[in-house]
Amino acid sequence: MKCINILLIAALGMFASSCGNDFLDVKPTNAVVDDDNMITTNAELQAAVNGAYTYLEYYRVSTMLQGDVMGDDLQSYPWDYRLELYYCMDQRTVNYTDMGLWARLYSGAFDINTVLDKVKNIKEQNDDTKRMVAELRFIRAFLHWDASLRYGPLPSNLGKGNIKQDALGVMITDKLPEDIQGVYYRDKVSDVFAFMIREMEEIVGDLPTENRHAALTYWAGKMFLARLYLYTEQWDKAFDCAAEVISSGRYALYAKEDYLRSWRETYGSESIFEMPTTESDNASWDGLGYFVNHYGYQAVMATTEFVSLWDAGDVRFNLLYNAWWDWLPYGTDDYSWDNCYFISNKYPGRNGNLLVCNPKIFRLSEAYLIAAEAALRGSKGMSVGSWYLTELRRNRTTTEPNRYDAGYDLEDVLYERRVELIGEGHRAFDLWRNQRSVVRYSGVPNFHWSNIRVAEIPFDDYRTILPIAVRELDLMSAVDKAVQQNPGYGLY
Repeated sequence: MKCINILLIAALGMFASSCGNDFLDVKPTNAVVDDDNMITTNAELQAAVNGAYTYLEYYRVSTMLQGDVMGDDLQSYPWDYRLELYYCMDQRTVNYTDMGLWARLYSGAFDINTVLDKVKNIKEQNDDTKRMVAELRFIRAFLHWDASLRYGPLPSNLGKGNIKQDALGVMITDKLPEDIQGVYYRDKVSDVFAFMIREMEEIVGDLPTENRHAALTYWAGKMFLARLYLYTEQWDKAFDCAAEVISSGRYALYAKEDYLRSWRETYGSESIFEMPTTESDNASWDGLGYFVNHYGYQAVMATTEFVSLWDAGDVRFNLLYNAWWDWLPYGTDDYSWDNCYFISNKYPGRNGNLLVCNPKIFRLSEAYLIAAEAALRGSKGMSVGSWYLTELRRNRTTTEPNRYDAGYDLEDVLYERRVELIGEGHRAFDLWRNQRSVVRYSGVPNFHWSNIRVAEIPFDDYRTILPIAVRELDLMSAVDKAVQQNPGYGLY
C-alpha cells in the first residue's frame, strides 16, 4: 500500500491550541502512515484544520508592513535592515530574495490538499465536516492572495502600461501534484484571481455566521470576497459583500474615545478575524509589536509626508508616537528630532508585552472603505457611498466629520484608506491598482534620513513585484525559464 510522509500534516495538529479548541493527536510528527489511516473522523479533521491556521502566521511578523513600506506612508529605519529589501526596492536579485510567501503557499497548499483528499475517509459527514472543509479551502485561497500580491501584477493593471494582458502570477495549487518533484509552471494572474473568487463563492455559505474569535466565519469570507471583487474591479459585487457585513449588525465601529484602546485589546466590536497570539505562540522579537515599537527594533517609522497629514482632531493619528522626546538628553534644547514618529500605538502588545499581539486581518473599518469606493465606481453611485465614508469619518475625527455628505471622490477614499489602514499593508497596492505611482521623498527632510534610491515607482515598474528565485526555475528549459521569470529580472 502506498505510504506518505506526513511530517507537515501531523504538525498541523500540534498547533490546534492556536484556535482555542481541544484536538486529537493522530500521529507523531515524523510518522509515515498508510493513506487509509489519515483523517477518518471529524475530530481528526478538526485537529488538522486548527493546525492549518498556523500557515497564516506570517501576519504576526513584518509581512503585514510590506505594502506600506513599499508605499509612501512608512519607511524603513535608516540603520535597520529588516525591511530595507522592500523599502529600497533595488535588491531584487534572483539568488537572494524573500521566498517566505512563495514557500508558504506551496507547502501550505500541499498539506491542505492532502487533508482534503482524505475527507472521503470520514464515514459520518455532517455540517461540521462541510464547515471544516470550507475553512481549509478559505486558508488555501488566502495563501494564494498574499503570494499573488508579491509575485505577479495586480489584476486591474493587466494590459496597461508595460504589463501584459496574460501576465503570470503564482501557480494555482488546488490539488495534489502527480509528481511532487516535477516541474511547476505559474498560472496567469487572471486565472489565479478567478480561482480565488470561485473558491470563496463556493464555500462561503458553509462557514458559520456566529462569531468565532479565532476562526474564519461567513463574515470573514464576505470580507475576503469584497477585497477580491475590489481588486478585480467588480464594483457592485464588492459593494454588496461589504454592505452585507456592515448591515448584519454583528459588528460596530469604535467610537473616537475607544479607538486607541482597541489596539491593545483582542476581539473588539470591529474585529471580524484576528490571528490569535498567546504567550507561548508569539512571534517573539520578530513579531509586529517589537518590530514597530520605539522600545523594540524601531524597524519602520512614519514618513514625513504621512506626518504632514497630521490632524489633531483625528484619533487615528494618535497611533503614532514621537519616541524621540523620551530619549532627548536631560536639559537639551535640540528639538530637530521631533518629527520622528513610530506606529507604536497600533501594535502596542497585550498587557504590556510587546511580543503578544493579535494582527487584525479583517476589520469592519475596511468594509466601510470598500463600500464607499465600490459605490462611487459602480452603479450605486456617490449618493449611496457618501454615507459609508461619512459614518467612518464621524467615528474617527472632530475635524469636519460630515465632510463627505456633500460628495466625495477617489482621492477622498484613498486618503481615508491610508489614514485608517496604516501599518496594515495596503498603501502601495491601493496606489498601484489605481494605476498611480508611489512617490516618496528622496532627500533628507527634517530628521527622516533616507536610504531610498527609488523615489518614484510607477504601477508598471518591474520592481513592484518580486523575482522568481533561480532555484525555482532550475528544472526548466532555458526558454521556459525566461518565460516563467518576472519581467525585468535575469536568470542569474
